[in-house]
Amino acid sequence: MRVLRYIQLFATLLIVGCDYDRFDTIEPRDEVEWVPNAELSDVRHSFAVATTIRENMIITGRVVTSDEGGNFYRTLVIEDATGTLELMIGMDYLYRTYPVGSLLAVRLQGLAIDEYNGVLSVGLQPDKWDYRTTSYMSHQAVVDRYVYRTNSIVAPEPERLSAGELTKRLCGRLVTVEGLHADDQATTWAEGRYTSYRRFRDEQGDSIYVQTSPYARFAAQELPSDEVSITGVLYYGDVSGSSKAFVIKMCDEKDVVR
Repeated sequence: MRVLRYIQLFATLLIVGCDYDRFDTIEPRDEVEWVPNAELSDVRHSFAVATTIRENMIITGRVVTSDEGGNFYRTLVIEDATGTLELMIGMDYLYRTYPVGSLLAVRLQGLAIDEYNGVLSVGLQPDKWDYRTTSYMSHQAVVDRYVYRTNSIVAPEPERLSAGELTKRLCGRLVTVEGLHADDQATTWAEGRYTSYRRFRDEQGDSIYVQTSPYARFAAQELPSDEVSITGVLYYGDVSGSSKAFVIKMCDEKDVVR
């Protein structure tokens, strides 16, 4: 019955049409080969980190990130109602091929899996000399073995929370953290050559850091001086060598709302 439910869901989503004029066209694929047989929570519960997936598992999830603003680089995050997954796709302009809200089917068999800052990530098996536990899928032909973009696209709805309501369970989710004020000596989102972290607090004193690449198009913009809500993907990890903290990573400047 569970497999039948996946088939019915996938078939319904495939017939949802969209306007893809500004995105890359979809190559014809045999959709039957991409029917999901698992949910993203199954990935979390089924595998240890730093391993290779041997099971014939196919999942689906909607894209919640975009590299158009320069803050995400050669990676994208998908989520379903049960969990999240980061795909290490080592190519530029991913937003053209995999726009935000598009439904992807991912064949996990043969991919390496690990966890980074609270988020499961999958990619190719690294070379023996590589210190990483997962490697980028850097060619479209390789990506196409594992990832299929369907015709369905629905804008994701972030979960709205305060900083004090954040939990590790939410890592990888698209969230909106409300009621924040900048609490940082820096005046811009990023500076120098390396990733920057800016601290924000709410009226209860709970804090969160915003992660910004120096290559993001909004890196040199000033931090807001008034109260804002910030939308992005949630992580939990080291911040500039300090203790672990919750970190939010925006796609672009439109993710800050006053």
